[in-house]
Amino acid sequence: MANKFKGDVSFESGEKTYTMRFSANALCEIEEALGMGINTVSNLLADKETMRLKMVRVVFWAGLRDHHPETTLHQAGEIITDLSLGEAMLLVSKAFQLAFQDNSQAHPQKPGQKSPATKSAAGTGLQS
Repeated sequence: MANKFKGDVSFESGEKTYTMRFSANALCEIEEALGMGINTVSNLLADKETMRLKMVRVVFWAGLRDHHPETTLHQAGEIITDLSLGEAMLLVSKAFQLAFQDNSQAHPQKPGQKSPATKSAAGTGLQS
């Protein structure tokens, strides 16, 4: 089951339900596979002129790794094909937004507790 406070986005492809999440580990997988920082990747994905399918496939694959570690890059490409590139990009965008959202409203503070550092989607390059 998807947990939006952890950035989970569930979807179906074929007869299987998948859950995508851009955890710290997933973001590191993206940076390592593409050889660039996550903000650069996000900005490149957000621009139709600079977006590359290889990049979309890597990002999609990395987002599946937390819940579906057995998924290969090739399988991620097959899932994208099954969904459509447009739908796959919407899922990636939604999961990225959740990964960079401010969760302070989701977890009420205890009296006297300091607020956690504010997170924002700034620099992700993906629009809400």
